[in-house]
Amino acid sequence: MAIVAGAYANLRSAQLRWTHAKGEPEGVDEALLHRHDDGSYTHVLRVEKGVVFAEPVTHEFYEEAFYFKGEMLNTHTKKIIKAGDYVFHEPGEEHGPFRCLKTCLILEFRYYK
Repeated sequence: MAIVAGAYANLRSAQLRWTHAKGEPEGVDEALLHRHDDGSYTHVLRVEKGVVFAEPVTHEFYEEAFYFKGEMLNTHTKKIIKAGDYVFHEPGEEHGPFRCLKTCLILEFRYYK
């Protein structure tokens, strides 16, 4: 269930409908906030501690992510993304693999130009 224009959502409330994030490992859930006609969307990801994204990923869209809580290790670069960090990826940019060190709550914008 997406949030409609003019509506407000409390990200900590039961208003959000969490479902398994398609194509992601078990322990990765999402709550869709809004989807545009061109396929772009905004969602919140919840990644449980211990989840491993074993392979690097690339995709055809821009991706912006803000980490509200948790820690994610990029196992290739050894950098840790922490609560308060912002990440930006362009289409075709390889990133990862990752391992979740502390349960994460991430606001993501995925869009096309």
